[in-house]
Amino acid sequence: MKSLFTFVGLVLIAMVAVAEGPKPLLALDGVTWTAAETDYIHALQRRGQIKIATNRSAIDRGFHYNILKVFADLAQIDIDIRLVSRRDYFYRADGDLERIKTDPIYAYVPTLIENVDLYLDGITVLPWREKMFSIVKFVPTRQMLITRKTDRPEQLSDLDGKVAAMVADTTISEHLARLALINGLTFGDLYKQNFNQLDRMVARGLADFTVFNSDRAFSALAHYPNLTIAFAISEPQVMGWAVHKEKRVLKSVLEKYLLYAQDSGILDRVWARSYGVSFSHYLNILTMGETSH
Repeated sequence: MKSLFTFVGLVLIAMVAVAEGPKPLLALDGVTWTAAETDYIHALQRRGQIKIATNRSAIDRGFHYNILKVFADLAQIDIDIRLVSRRDYFYRADGDLERIKTDPIYAYVPTLIENVDLYLDGITVLPWREKMFSIVKFVPTRQMLITRKTDRPEQLSDLDGKVAAMVADTTISEHLARLALINGLTFGDLYKQNFNQLDRMVARGLADFTVFNSDRAFSALAHYPNLTIAFAISEPQVMGWAVHKEKRVLKSVLEKYLLYAQDSGILDRVWARSYGVSFSHYLNILTMGETSH
């Protein structure tokens, strides 16, 4: 009789385990979750989704979405996507965007970050942005000049009088404007809302050059064989995903997942699928500040 009760008990335990379902995110090799992180992951699973804000170009190029999709699959949750413009990342009705960039004391929280779990995009780390939200830092980057192979400049001064394809109000457009001012250069500007339009315009001869962060630059080369990376126009920086400053546990969960993704090779595979080169090769080019293309 005792063995029968033991058997029944084991069956009940197995039934409960099946009902709850596997929790692979909580069982990743080499990852130690705190009690708060475990509770947060359970809460995500009960909710059944993670809410993100992103823009069309980030979705189309794939890397950020695909690496989060692995996370969502491990957690057995869906991704609730809200498509926005990049300006929405920093907007608040009573906020002064220009002031927050220059006033070290002034700060505000964007409306959007209060209504989603994270911004799924390559958000470059800048002091004024870190006053708005926290950034999960994991992608080193540099701003790279993209031109046609047949019209590749040797130095910055060769761009004088050329036409640039840009997205307004971005770190890249602001940096390029500073370089033009410092070096006495004049550019014709063709502003678009979508980064995916910029490399196409250069490839088709509608603009002479554009500038992308280095991860996005490799995607441009993969899509348009007549384009090349001329040279870097900035020092190395770091990009990542933005989360509300108060969501410290979510930030630590994502940081541990991304470290696991890097150590396990997941990040490298997703990177290669999106950009056509391995993450290690990308880092080598980033460090050297040059490319063989």
